[in-house]
This record gives sequence, C-alpha cells and structure tokens, in this order.
Amino acid sequence: MNGKSKQIFYHNKLVRINHLSLYNFKNHEALKIDFNADITCITGNNGAGKTNILDAIYMLSTCKSYFNSIDYQLIKHNETICAINGQFKDEAQYDLQLQIEAGKKKKLKRNDKQYEKLIDHIGLVNAVMITPVDIDLVQGHSEDRRRFLDICLSQCDRVYLNCLSEYNKVLEQRNKQLKLFAQHRHFDEILLESFNSKLIPAGNYIFEKRLATLGILNTYFNEFYSSFTSGNEIVKFIYESDLLHQKFAILLKDNVNKDLALERTSAGIHKDDLVFEINGFPLKKFGSQGQSKSFIIAFKLAQYRFLSETLNAQPILLLDDLFEKIDEERAQQLINLLETDKFGQIIITDTHAARVRKHFENGLKSINFVEL
Repeated sequence: MNGKSKQIFYHNKLVRINHLSLYNFKNHEALKIDFNADITCITGNNGAGKTNILDAIYMLSTCKSYFNSIDYQLIKHNETICAINGQFKDEAQYDLQLQIEAGKKKKLKRNDKQYEKLIDHIGLVNAVMITPVDIDLVQGHSEDRRRFLDICLSQCDRVYLNCLSEYNKVLEQRNKQLKLFAQHRHFDEILLESFNSKLIPAGNYIFEKRLATLGILNTYFNEFYSSFTSGNEIVKFIYESDLLHQKFAILLKDNVNKDLALERTSAGIHKDDLVFEINGFPLKKFGSQGQSKSFIIAFKLAQYRFLSETLNAQPILLLDDLFEKIDEERAQQLINLLETDKFGQIIITDTHAARVRKHFENGLKSINFVEL
C-alpha cells in the first residue's frame, strides 16, 4: 500500500490494434475490421454500430464498457454469449479474447491464457475515449468525474489501482458495520478503528495522486483548449476534497457521530469532485454547447498527454462523433492538432464520410475508411 511500490506498468511502448473481431456484441452478430493505417474512420448511418466498435476496443483496454455497467446487456438480443477478439502489437504481437456469457463472470485471455484477475490486465492496452456522452462530466454527478480520474490514474499507476480497490472494499465494509451499529444500538470504537486503519492509508495515497495529477492536467488542458478555440475564454477546473482542509484520520474521528446517524461514511475521497469554470462562472450553468464540447475535448486530450508522458507511450485514441456540436473551423483546428506526432493510432466515427474526408484531405498521416 506504500508509494515505494513500482507504479508504472509499461515503458517505451506504442500499442496498436491491428484487427478486431466481434461476435454477438451489441448489434453486431459477426464483424471483422482491419486497422492498417494511422487513422481509421468508421462511417455509417446512426444505429449502424459505429460506437459499439469503439466500445469493444475500449473494453479490451479497461475490461469495462464505456457506456454500460451491466455486462449481460452487451450481448446481442436473444443470444447468451458474446466475444471480442483483438490483435495488438507493440514490441511483440498478442491476441486478447474477452468473453461475456449470461449468468457468468466475464473472461479475458491473452494469447489463450486466461487472467486469474481482470485487474492484472489493466495498463497493458491504454486507450482514451472521447464521445458525446462525456457531457456527463459537465452535467452529471460527482461520481462521473471521480470515475474519470480513477480510469486515468489506474492505467498508469498500479499502487493507485490497488489502493482504489482496497478503499472501495473497506468503505463498503465500514458502511455495513455502521448500519449494524444502528440496528443493534451498540457502538464498538475498536472495531470501527480497525476499518479506519485500512481506509486511511489507501485514501491518503489516492488523494495525493489525484491532487498531483490534476495540477499536471490543468496545465495540459489550458494548452489544448487555447489551441483550437479563440483563446479569449478563461477556463479551469477546481479540485474539491475533504482532505484539502483536514487530515483523513481526523476527519473520520470528528465525523463518528454523523456517520453513526447517517449509517454511512460521510467524509473521504469518495466525496471528491471537480468544478469546471469558464470566465469565472460554472460551466454547467453558463457554458454553451460548443464551449462544453470544447472543454471536454481539451480535458480528454489532457488525459491522453498525461498517459503518454507518464507511460512514455501513446495510447489508442477513440473519437466518437467528434464533429457533433462543434463548428467547422474549430473541428479543422482539432484535426490539425491530432495529425501531429503527439498522437498515435486514432480511430474515429462519423455519419458523413465526405465531411471526414474533407477535414483530412491534406493530412500527414495515413488514413483508411471503413463503411458499415
């Protein structure tokens, strides 16, 4: 649980996906796609399953769907099993096979050898997704913003990933015990302290890493935002955490009576949040759709740069309906940015092939079009 453990997963790797096969995944009964260019544009009508392809690749990175937390709902209607197979290459070539079967735990294999724990796979294939549903980062709950931080840090910091797993497990146990105290009208201070002794070191590490990482992300974010906007807007995000104002151990001690009354842990890093601002006002209330979209894109590109520099490798960038709610000039500025050597493999979806071709017509990277 200490910070001296090895933190970085992989170094000097440029991971690319060469081939993807889907079987009964969402609306795809059987689909095969080769990715033989720097940029792959997947086009087709709404409902054709473009986004599902990106989600499949994302699942081979994080073992979780970007859009759906219930695994069996990823299986094609009236079927009982689905599979995602991906062929990847860095220094070596390897195959990943993810299988979801109704009523069973999902399985992930690397070169036909099954992982005992899915958590052991996190960090091998790194990917960053930008999609219209990311508006939830602005309009949604604090949970959405914490999830962003956790995904970002878990891909490059094993200690963080383990601490997060430990924190969530102990937090659940502590909350159950608080309910039992209320039911039995009996409070055992020593028993509660046993949970605190596990919660505190995990929570402190998570807080410290979030604080440090957000400082880096803020710098990257402002650079990206100004690169494809007018630059006249002052944008920032502010980290809110109970641990900014008081040590975690003291917080838990001072909130014992409150926790007993609420029957849950009322303070800690599980309450952290980010506040997005534009020109000194909350983006959620005063930002336009275009400003919110630009904010999110810059925020996610900051995540990409953080992972790239932390891992010394370029993640796969997945862009879903990139041109929605963004004007043509701003879109072209963004494309010009993505075509620099700062970005590795890019997979993008859009409903209009002609629009994508226009934006990339003078591009410096190889591009391939796949129509569904």
